[in-house]
Amino acid sequence: MFSRKAILLFAAIAVGALVIGLVVQFQLREGGNFPQIPFQTPRKTALKVSAYVSAGYWTRNDNTDLPDYVSNIQYSVSNIGNANAADVNVTVYVDGNLYTTSAIPSLVASQTNASSFSMSTTYDSTSSVLVQASCKDSADSQAVSVGSSLPRYWSDEPDIVELYVTPKEANLVSMKDAIIRSKFFLSPNWMALRDWVGNNIKYKYDNETHGVNDYWQLPKETLELRTGDCEDYAILLCSLLRADGWSSNDAFVVLGKNAENQYHGWAKISFGILGWYNIEPQGNAWATLIGDFLSLSGYTAMCQFNDQQFKQIG
Repeated sequence: MFSRKAILLFAAIAVGALVIGLVVQFQLREGGNFPQIPFQTPRKTALKVSAYVSAGYWTRNDNTDLPDYVSNIQYSVSNIGNANAADVNVTVYVDGNLYTTSAIPSLVASQTNASSFSMSTTYDSTSSVLVQASCKDSADSQAVSVGSSLPRYWSDEPDIVELYVTPKEANLVSMKDAIIRSKFFLSPNWMALRDWVGNNIKYKYDNETHGVNDYWQLPKETLELRTGDCEDYAILLCSLLRADGWSSNDAFVVLGKNAENQYHGWAKISFGILGWYNIEPQGNAWATLIGDFLSLSGYTAMCQFNDQQFKQIG
């Protein structure tokens, strides 16, 4: 015989089961949902790197005397995860080579750390910059391309125009020394330099050499090609004169035009109290005085420049 208490316990269990069954049936019939056990989101870090070139400018390389382009690279490292990141290492590679490293001690969830750096590239070249961030549980990276092509035409920016006169460039200095060593001992240096340029550089239109109507050559390139047009002659001669000791106040490239709006480039030098003398670089020493005057008499100067100065005329 079951006791009274046992009978009551069984009855209570049966009633409870019946109630639960009825509730389940009601939920299913009404499209209801069962109570869910809360899901615990895993805690993890997730780094995100962003990088871009924000600005840049042209400058002169102190070692080569040739143009360099300086790029400013902005980058940021973000933690887009839901756990804090500790000891984040930031590494920058340029063309696959280590450039710089830095560390971020801590980066909490949703935090961003921004920074920047500048780097130089040789004219007419590009480099690949890779910014990489890593910590114990996450890593990310982004690559950007830096560099620029030198404007090969007239620019109203003095900082660019002045870069074309390169009196310290190694090939030009070597050529200047060779010309001076081989000149007739009674011939002035400036005359020997203009004589060499006029006799050894062949006139050639830019569209023949470079496939465009206007393409300014650096003196190094004119020496290699042994061809050029008017401004290439003038830039080469001015660079040789500056390399031979003419001051930045006394030797210039001049750009001008005639009544038919035809443009021309030549050089001019100062003889102090004797005044200025305009040189047609395409001529040789025999053109001095009369030939130079006849060649340039129809042109009006618009500007003059060298590696340190730029001046608008008129």
